[in-house]
Amino acid sequence: LMSKHDAAGVTPTERYLNKLARRSFLSLWSYPSLYRDQGVGKRGEGAEVCDLLVVFGSNVIIFSDKDCVFPPIDDVDLAWKRWYKRAILKSAEQVWGAERWIRSHPQRIFLDRGCTTTLPIPMPDPAHARFHRIVVAHDTTGRRNRLIGGTGSLLIQPEIIGAAHLSNNAVPFTVGQVDPSRGYVHVFDDSSLGRVLRTLDTISDFVGYLTRKEDFVRSGRLYGAFGEEDLLAYYLKNTDEFGDHAFTLPPSSKKVLLEEGHWKDLIQRQEFTLKLAADRISYVW
Repeated sequence: LMSKHDAAGVTPTERYLNKLARRSFLSLWSYPSLYRDQGVGKRGEGAEVCDLLVVFGSNVIIFSDKDCVFPPIDDVDLAWKRWYKRAILKSAEQVWGAERWIRSHPQRIFLDRGCTTTLPIPMPDPAHARFHRIVVAHDTTGRRNRLIGGTGSLLIQPEIIGAAHLSNNAVPFTVGQVDPSRGYVHVFDDSSLGRVLRTLDTISDFVGYLTRKEDFVRSGRLYGAFGEEDLLAYYLKNTDEFGDHAFTLPPSSKKVLLEEGHWKDLIQRQEFTLKLAADRISYVW
């Protein structure tokens, strides 16, 4: 169960992520604000591993979130690059660092800053574990959302890789693959993460989506999506030969561009609203 240590979080975004985990299915497998024992001898406290860790079977989900003000300057291209560095790239660095530590020192993860109480669950064998890396990028001023418009979700374009996010040709508010050589990173904003967790309302559904989304993006079959919710809706509207939700392509297509409107279409479908109504009784459990 979610531990009671530092339950309120220490920053507004940590409190947001903690609250979101507690109010969703993640609460059964979540541990917020974990630490490693590096630096205990010098500072008297360890270094933070990640903002939230979820362990479910062989799946390890690492969350890092940052609340960074979208720069209030007229040059939107420059503002985007500065915000991307602070809110996304810096968080991704924390996630990759957390993964390295968990793989190398699974027994040296602690619930408290003083590193006196170890994580009370066994970590899966790194050789067989599947790591899911999640960055949650915030801008509590709302300026980024207003500039994007619509739902405020970041656009997704997998062909933008690494430093291309900061190049002269970079497209503001569009995220591709932060650095695929270090492991794929899912980039959510606070709104899109909430939608995903409310829609995929079991841990197995959530892990299934993360796994298939990563595989889809890295396969090169996705040209782009106008937001995380449109990607999610496309996934939920399609199934594979086994009847599982999947990112299938039309027969003659090698790539797909998911234009805006898939999410709006999904939530207006009668079968979707009936499913939500049928599932409601299970939320108390």
